[in-house]
Amino acid sequence: RWQEHLSPGPEDCRVGILGAGVLGGDAARRLAGLGYPVAVWSRTEKRIEGVESYCGMDGPRGLDAFLARADVLVCLLPLTAETESLLDRRRLGCLPRGAALINSARGPHIVDADLLALLDSGHLRGAALDVFRTEPLPAEHPYWSHPKVFVTPHVAARTNPPTAVELVLENYRRVCR
Repeated sequence: RWQEHLSPGPEDCRVGILGAGVLGGDAARRLAGLGYPVAVWSRTEKRIEGVESYCGMDGPRGLDAFLARADVLVCLLPLTAETESLLDRRRLGCLPRGAALINSARGPHIVDADLLALLDSGHLRGAALDVFRTEPLPAEHPYWSHPKVFVTPHVAARTNPPTAVELVLENYRRVCR
């Protein structure tokens, strides 16, 4: 059945990006350039023109405060001991009611059962997931059939063979040196 789904415009959608490195910083600059109110969070303060910066776990500019202002949360964090299972029920519950999650980083950032519970309760409106704790995602995993989950097969970025060849060769040269 054809059904229109209205997407919020920049004036109605505060974007939060977990991770302010190369990927997160670039995404933040591009979204801010399109008029979205964007904030980034990282372990240490990052300055990106036109983007709010949050850092650390605690305080008025800490992780919980950052999450509370994100209508769409984009996870682009590296996977470390500190970031594994970071997005659990408590932290995802800090997001405003009706928020959405996009994870293009690493699957173990999310506690799957907690995300599913918050989707089922209506606290979160949806999740777009490109990475999973177990890959490939097992056929019986509830993400496949959940009506509020959009699954992609770990293809957040496509490989461009001509540029990839140069990158592989340069890395090979580095290993040899």
